[in-house]
Amino acid sequence: MRLNIYLYFFIFTYGLSFAQTDTIRLMFAGDIMNHGPQIKAAYRPESRTYDYTENFKYVKNIFNKADFVIANLETTIGVKPYSGYPQFSAPAQLPEACQNAGINVLATANNHACDRRKKGIINTLDVLDSLAVLHFGTYRNTMEKDSLSPLIIEKNNIKIALLNYTYDTNGLPVPRPAVVNLIDKKQIKSDIEKARKQLPDVIIVFLHWGTQYKTKPDWQQKNLVDFLHKNGVNIIIGSHPHVIQPVEYEYDALNGIDYLTVYSLGNFISNQRKFPRDGAMIFSLDLLKDDQGRIRLAGYESIPVWVYKYQKQKKNHYEILPVNDFLLRPAYFQTNAHYQQMMRYKRYFEQIIKP
Repeated sequence: MRLNIYLYFFIFTYGLSFAQTDTIRLMFAGDIMNHGPQIKAAYRPESRTYDYTENFKYVKNIFNKADFVIANLETTIGVKPYSGYPQFSAPAQLPEACQNAGINVLATANNHACDRRKKGIINTLDVLDSLAVLHFGTYRNTMEKDSLSPLIIEKNNIKIALLNYTYDTNGLPVPRPAVVNLIDKKQIKSDIEKARKQLPDVIIVFLHWGTQYKTKPDWQQKNLVDFLHKNGVNIIIGSHPHVIQPVEYEYDALNGIDYLTVYSLGNFISNQRKFPRDGAMIFSLDLLKDDQGRIRLAGYESIPVWVYKYQKQKKNHYEILPVNDFLLRPAYFQTNAHYQQMMRYKRYFEQIIKP
Protein backbone atom coordinates (compact mmCIF):
# COMPACT_ATOMS: atom_id res chain seq x y z
CA MET A 1 0.00 0.00 0.00
CA ARG A 2 1.28 3.47 -0.87
CA LEU A 3 0.49 6.58 1.11
CA ASN A 4 0.64 10.11 -0.29
CA ILE A 5 2.81 12.32 1.89
CA TYR A 6 3.01 16.10 2.23
CA LEU A 7 5.28 17.71 -0.39
CA TYR A 8 8.11 18.63 1.95
CA PHE A 9 8.74 16.29 4.79
CA PHE A 10 11.40 14.98 7.09
CA ILE A 11 12.11 11.33 7.54
CA PHE A 12 11.29 11.45 11.24
CA THR A 13 7.64 11.89 10.22
CA TYR A 14 7.50 8.14 9.82
CA GLY A 15 8.48 7.56 13.45
CA LEU A 16 11.68 5.72 12.55
CA SER A 17 14.31 5.72 15.23
CA PHE A 18 17.53 4.92 13.38
CA ALA A 19 20.38 7.40 13.53
CA GLN A 20 21.35 9.64 10.64
CA THR A 21 24.84 8.85 9.39
CA ASP A 22 25.32 10.03 5.80
CA THR A 23 23.43 12.52 3.63
CA ILE A 24 23.71 13.90 0.12
CA ARG A 25 21.88 16.82 -1.50
CA LEU A 26 21.06 16.80 -5.20
CA MET A 27 19.55 19.66 -7.16
CA PHE A 28 18.01 19.44 -10.61
CA ALA A 29 17.49 22.28 -13.09
CA GLY A 30 15.50 22.17 -16.31
CA ASP A 31 16.19 22.97 -19.94
CA ILE A 32 19.26 25.08 -20.65
CA MET A 33 18.28 26.53 -24.02
CA ASN A 34 20.33 28.80 -26.27
CA HIS A 35 18.11 30.68 -28.69
CA GLY A 36 19.48 33.18 -31.18
CA PRO A 37 18.74 36.28 -29.04
CA GLN A 38 20.61 34.68 -26.14
CA ILE A 39 23.68 34.19 -28.31
CA LYS A 40 23.59 37.86 -29.34
CA ALA A 41 23.13 38.92 -25.72
CA ALA A 42 26.16 36.90 -24.62
CA TYR A 43 28.44 38.22 -27.37
CA ARG A 44 31.16 40.68 -26.31
CA PRO A 45 32.33 42.55 -29.45
CA GLU A 46 35.33 44.13 -27.73
CA SER A 47 36.88 40.70 -27.13
CA ARG A 48 34.97 38.75 -29.79
CA THR A 49 33.99 36.19 -27.19
CA TYR A 50 30.86 35.21 -25.28
CA ASP A 51 29.88 35.56 -21.63
CA TYR A 52 26.80 33.94 -20.06
CA THR A 53 27.77 34.68 -16.46
CA GLU A 54 24.91 37.07 -15.73
CA ASN A 55 22.33 34.39 -16.59
CA PHE A 56 23.19 32.38 -13.48
CA LYS A 57 24.42 34.93 -10.94
CA TYR A 58 21.32 34.74 -8.71
CA VAL A 59 21.11 30.94 -8.55
CA LYS A 60 24.74 30.36 -7.66
CA ASN A 61 24.11 30.69 -3.92
CA ILE A 62 21.34 28.11 -4.16
CA PHE A 63 23.51 25.65 -6.05
CA ASN A 64 26.34 26.10 -3.55
CA LYS A 65 24.17 24.26 -1.01
CA ALA A 66 24.13 21.07 -3.12
CA ASP A 67 26.65 18.28 -3.53
CA PHE A 68 25.63 17.74 -7.16
CA VAL A 69 23.62 19.99 -9.49
CA ILE A 70 22.22 18.24 -12.56
CA ALA A 71 20.63 20.02 -15.54
CA ASN A 72 19.49 19.33 -19.11
CA LEU A 73 21.84 20.81 -21.72
CA GLU A 74 19.48 21.29 -24.66
CA THR A 75 21.96 22.44 -27.25
CA THR A 76 25.08 21.13 -28.89
CA ILE A 77 28.32 22.94 -28.06
CA GLY A 78 31.16 24.35 -30.08
CA VAL A 79 30.09 23.92 -33.73
CA LYS A 80 30.12 27.15 -35.73
CA PRO A 81 28.15 29.01 -36.85
CA TYR A 82 26.41 29.26 -33.49
CA SER A 83 22.65 29.31 -33.78
CA GLY A 84 19.41 28.83 -31.92
CA TYR A 85 16.22 27.09 -33.00
CA PRO A 86 15.79 24.81 -34.89
CA GLN A 87 19.37 23.46 -34.85
CA PHE A 88 21.09 24.60 -31.72
CA SER A 89 24.81 25.18 -31.26
CA ALA A 90 26.26 27.30 -28.47
CA PRO A 91 29.77 28.51 -27.68
CA ALA A 92 31.77 26.75 -24.99
CA GLN A 93 31.24 29.72 -22.68
CA LEU A 94 27.68 28.49 -22.00
CA PRO A 95 28.64 25.26 -20.19
CA GLU A 96 31.55 27.13 -18.65
CA ALA A 97 29.11 29.61 -17.08
CA CYS A 98 26.97 26.68 -15.92
CA GLN A 99 30.01 25.14 -14.25
CA ASN A 100 30.99 28.42 -12.60
CA ALA A 101 27.46 28.70 -11.20
CA GLY A 102 27.73 25.26 -9.62
CA ILE A 103 26.16 22.96 -12.23
CA ASN A 104 28.53 20.00 -12.27
CA VAL A 105 26.52 17.32 -14.14
CA LEU A 106 24.77 17.77 -17.50
CA ALA A 107 22.28 15.44 -19.16
CA THR A 108 22.84 15.48 -22.93
CA ALA A 109 20.22 13.07 -24.34
CA ASN A 110 17.42 15.26 -25.68
CA ASN A 111 15.65 15.97 -28.95
CA HIS A 112 18.34 18.47 -29.99
CA ALA A 113 21.31 16.15 -29.39
CA CYS A 114 21.76 15.50 -33.13
CA ASP A 115 21.20 19.07 -34.33
CA ARG A 116 24.78 19.33 -35.61
CA ARG A 117 25.13 15.65 -36.43
CA LYS A 118 28.16 13.65 -35.30
CA LYS A 119 30.39 16.68 -34.97
CA GLY A 120 27.92 18.31 -32.61
CA ILE A 121 27.71 15.26 -30.36
CA ILE A 122 31.48 14.81 -30.17
CA ASN A 123 32.31 18.51 -29.77
CA THR A 124 29.80 18.78 -26.94
CA LEU A 125 31.43 15.90 -25.09
CA ASP A 126 34.93 17.26 -25.80
CA VAL A 127 34.04 20.65 -24.31
CA LEU A 128 32.38 19.14 -21.24
CA ASP A 129 35.38 16.87 -20.68
CA SER A 130 37.76 19.82 -21.00
CA LEU A 131 35.76 21.59 -18.27
CA ALA A 132 35.65 18.44 -16.12
CA VAL A 133 31.84 18.64 -16.14
CA LEU A 134 30.25 15.21 -15.73
CA HIS A 135 27.76 14.19 -18.41
CA PHE A 136 25.48 11.31 -19.33
CA GLY A 137 23.07 10.35 -22.10
CA THR A 138 25.23 10.67 -25.24
CA TYR A 139 28.49 8.94 -26.13
CA ARG A 140 31.11 8.96 -28.86
CA ASN A 141 30.62 5.25 -29.53
CA THR A 142 29.20 2.06 -28.01
CA MET A 143 32.50 1.23 -26.32
CA GLU A 144 32.38 4.54 -24.48
CA LYS A 145 28.79 3.96 -23.42
CA ASP A 146 29.70 0.52 -22.13
CA SER A 147 32.46 1.99 -19.98
CA LEU A 148 30.77 5.23 -18.82
CA SER A 149 27.11 4.27 -18.42
CA PRO A 150 25.58 4.49 -15.92
CA LEU A 151 27.22 7.66 -14.64
CA ILE A 152 28.15 7.03 -11.02
CA ILE A 153 28.27 9.94 -8.59
CA GLU A 154 29.22 9.38 -4.98
CA LYS A 155 29.65 11.37 -1.80
CA ASN A 156 29.36 10.76 1.94
CA ASN A 157 29.15 6.99 1.42
CA ILE A 158 26.10 7.34 -0.86
CA LYS A 159 26.45 5.98 -4.39
CA ILE A 160 24.02 7.06 -7.13
CA ALA A 161 23.66 5.71 -10.68
CA LEU A 162 22.35 8.18 -13.29
CA LEU A 163 20.69 7.25 -16.58
CA ASN A 164 19.35 9.64 -19.24
CA TYR A 165 17.05 9.04 -22.22
CA THR A 166 15.16 11.08 -24.83
CA TYR A 167 11.94 10.35 -26.68
CA ASP A 168 13.42 11.36 -30.07
CA THR A 169 16.05 13.44 -31.87
CA ASN A 170 13.61 15.48 -33.98
CA GLY A 171 13.62 12.82 -36.68
CA LEU A 172 17.35 13.12 -37.26
CA PRO A 173 19.17 9.77 -37.33
CA VAL A 174 21.79 9.23 -34.65
CA PRO A 175 25.08 9.39 -36.58
CA ARG A 176 27.24 6.31 -36.15
CA PRO A 177 29.28 5.47 -34.21
CA ALA A 178 27.83 8.01 -31.75
CA VAL A 179 25.16 6.93 -29.27
CA VAL A 180 22.17 8.91 -28.04
CA ASN A 181 20.12 7.09 -25.42
CA LEU A 182 16.55 6.79 -26.70
CA ILE A 183 13.51 5.82 -24.65
CA ASP A 184 13.29 2.12 -25.41
CA LYS A 185 11.99 -0.09 -22.64
CA LYS A 186 14.11 -3.08 -23.59
CA GLN A 187 17.29 -0.98 -23.57
CA ILE A 188 16.33 0.85 -20.39
CA LYS A 189 15.70 -2.45 -18.60
CA SER A 190 19.08 -3.73 -19.73
CA ASP A 191 20.77 -0.52 -18.54
CA ILE A 192 19.05 -0.75 -15.16
CA GLU A 193 20.24 -4.34 -14.74
CA LYS A 194 23.77 -3.23 -15.60
CA ALA A 195 23.53 -0.35 -13.14
CA ARG A 196 22.45 -2.70 -10.35
CA LYS A 197 25.65 -4.69 -10.76
CA GLN A 198 27.58 -1.61 -9.60
CA LEU A 199 25.63 -1.75 -6.33
CA PRO A 200 24.37 1.84 -6.18
CA ASP A 201 22.23 2.97 -3.28
CA VAL A 202 19.87 4.70 -5.73
CA ILE A 203 19.21 4.67 -9.48
CA ILE A 204 17.89 7.97 -10.85
CA VAL A 205 16.52 8.20 -14.38
CA PHE A 206 16.49 11.61 -16.10
CA LEU A 207 13.97 11.57 -18.96
CA HIS A 208 13.40 13.93 -21.88
CA TRP A 209 9.73 13.16 -22.49
CA GLY A 210 6.15 14.39 -22.50
CA THR A 211 4.14 16.81 -24.62
CA GLN A 212 5.44 20.31 -25.23
CA TYR A 213 3.66 23.12 -23.36
CA LYS A 214 1.28 20.74 -21.56
CA THR A 215 1.12 21.32 -17.80
CA LYS A 216 0.00 17.76 -17.02
CA PRO A 217 1.84 14.51 -17.77
CA ASP A 218 0.48 12.47 -20.66
CA TRP A 219 -0.36 8.75 -20.66
CA GLN A 220 3.04 7.81 -22.09
CA GLN A 221 4.80 9.48 -19.17
CA LYS A 222 2.51 7.69 -16.71
CA ASN A 223 3.11 4.38 -18.45
CA LEU A 224 6.87 4.84 -18.32
CA VAL A 225 6.75 5.73 -14.62
CA ASP A 226 4.94 2.46 -13.92
CA PHE A 227 7.51 0.56 -15.98
CA LEU A 228 10.43 2.14 -14.13
CA HIS A 229 8.86 1.47 -10.73
CA LYS A 230 8.40 -2.19 -11.62
CA ASN A 231 12.08 -2.34 -12.59
CA GLY A 232 13.36 -0.85 -9.36
CA VAL A 233 13.71 2.86 -10.21
CA ASN A 234 12.00 5.08 -7.67
CA ILE A 235 13.36 8.56 -8.52
CA ILE A 236 12.50 9.99 -11.95
CA ILE A 237 13.30 13.52 -13.16
CA GLY A 238 11.79 14.95 -16.35
CA SER A 239 12.45 17.67 -18.90
CA HIS A 240 11.25 18.71 -22.40
CA PRO A 241 7.69 20.16 -22.11
CA HIS A 242 9.22 23.66 -21.54
CA VAL A 243 6.71 24.24 -18.74
CA ILE A 244 6.67 22.79 -15.26
CA GLN A 245 4.56 19.74 -14.52
CA PRO A 246 3.55 18.26 -11.15
CA VAL A 247 5.74 16.57 -8.58
CA GLU A 248 4.37 13.26 -7.31
CA TYR A 249 5.52 11.56 -4.13
CA GLU A 250 4.29 8.24 -2.78
CA TYR A 251 5.49 6.09 0.08
CA ASP A 252 5.24 2.31 -0.05
CA ALA A 253 4.84 1.67 3.68
CA LEU A 254 4.86 -2.10 3.25
CA ASN A 255 8.30 -2.18 1.63
CA GLY A 256 9.68 1.11 2.96
CA ILE A 257 10.22 2.61 -0.52
CA ASP A 258 9.93 6.29 -1.51
CA TYR A 259 8.64 6.96 -5.03
CA LEU A 260 9.34 10.43 -6.42
CA THR A 261 8.58 11.73 -9.93
CA VAL A 262 9.27 15.27 -11.14
CA TYR A 263 7.45 15.25 -14.48
CA SER A 264 8.95 18.44 -15.90
CA LEU A 265 11.34 21.06 -14.56
CA GLY A 266 10.51 23.69 -17.20
CA ASN A 267 12.74 26.18 -19.04
CA PHE A 268 15.66 26.99 -16.77
CA ILE A 269 17.04 29.53 -19.26
CA SER A 270 15.62 30.31 -22.69
CA ASN A 271 14.21 33.05 -24.87
CA GLN A 272 10.71 31.58 -24.75
CA ARG A 273 8.70 34.44 -23.28
CA LYS A 274 5.15 33.20 -23.71
CA PHE A 275 3.63 32.45 -20.31
CA PRO A 276 4.17 29.96 -18.66
CA ARG A 277 7.28 29.04 -20.65
CA ASP A 278 9.16 31.91 -19.01
CA GLY A 279 9.92 30.04 -15.78
CA ALA A 280 10.99 26.77 -14.23
CA MET A 281 11.88 25.17 -10.94
CA ILE A 282 15.00 24.02 -9.19
CA PHE A 283 14.23 20.74 -7.51
CA SER A 284 16.26 19.90 -4.41
CA LEU A 285 16.26 16.52 -2.70
CA ASP A 286 18.13 15.09 0.27
CA LEU A 287 19.00 11.42 0.58
CA LEU A 288 19.91 9.85 3.90
CA LYS A 289 21.73 6.61 4.60
CA ASP A 290 21.28 5.25 8.08
CA ASP A 291 23.70 3.26 10.20
CA GLN A 292 22.22 0.04 8.84
CA GLY A 293 22.83 1.04 5.21
CA ARG A 294 19.20 1.84 4.43
CA ILE A 295 18.66 4.74 2.03
CA ARG A 296 15.71 7.10 2.42
CA LEU A 297 14.43 10.33 0.96
CA ALA A 298 14.99 12.75 3.82
CA GLY A 299 13.32 15.78 2.24
CA TYR A 300 12.68 17.71 -0.95
CA GLU A 301 11.75 21.16 -2.14
CA SER A 302 10.57 22.82 -5.36
CA ILE A 303 12.07 26.28 -5.85
CA PRO A 304 10.39 28.56 -8.44
CA VAL A 305 12.66 30.51 -10.80
CA TRP A 306 11.72 33.00 -13.51
CA VAL A 307 13.75 34.25 -16.48
CA TYR A 308 13.97 38.03 -16.41
CA LYS A 309 14.68 39.44 -19.86
CA TYR A 310 15.28 43.16 -20.14
CA GLN A 311 17.12 45.68 -22.31
CA LYS A 312 19.98 47.92 -21.28
CA GLN A 313 21.94 50.07 -23.68
CA LYS A 314 20.04 48.51 -26.58
CA LYS A 315 21.17 45.01 -25.60
CA ASN A 316 19.14 42.11 -24.20
CA HIS A 317 20.02 40.68 -20.79
CA TYR A 318 18.84 37.43 -19.20
CA GLU A 319 18.81 36.60 -15.49
CA ILE A 320 17.38 33.55 -13.75
CA LEU A 321 15.65 34.93 -10.67
CA PRO A 322 14.73 32.80 -7.64
CA VAL A 323 11.18 34.11 -7.35
CA ASN A 324 10.96 34.12 -3.56
CA ASP A 325 14.10 36.27 -3.32
CA PHE A 326 12.50 39.03 -5.43
CA LEU A 327 8.95 39.14 -4.08
CA LEU A 328 9.69 42.26 -2.04
CA ARG A 329 11.98 43.87 -4.61
CA PRO A 330 9.70 45.42 -7.26
CA ALA A 331 12.17 48.31 -7.60
CA TYR A 332 14.73 45.87 -9.03
CA PHE A 333 12.73 45.54 -12.24
CA GLN A 334 12.86 48.02 -15.09
CA THR A 335 9.08 48.21 -15.21
CA ASN A 336 6.17 47.17 -13.05
CA ALA A 337 5.03 45.01 -15.97
CA HIS A 338 8.19 42.88 -15.56
CA TYR A 339 7.51 42.46 -11.86
CA GLN A 340 3.89 41.52 -12.53
CA GLN A 341 5.00 38.92 -15.08
CA MET A 342 7.15 37.28 -12.41
CA MET A 343 4.26 37.39 -9.94
CA ARG A 344 1.97 35.81 -12.53
CA TYR A 345 4.45 32.97 -12.86
CA LYS A 346 4.57 32.59 -9.07
CA ARG A 347 0.80 32.13 -8.94
CA TYR A 348 0.93 29.60 -11.75
CA PHE A 349 3.75 27.71 -10.01
CA GLU A 350 1.66 27.42 -6.86
CA GLN A 351 -1.25 25.98 -8.86
CA ILE A 352 0.93 23.27 -10.45
CA ILE A 353 3.24 22.45 -7.53
CA LYS A 354 0.79 21.97 -4.70
CA PRO A 355 1.76 21.12 -1.10
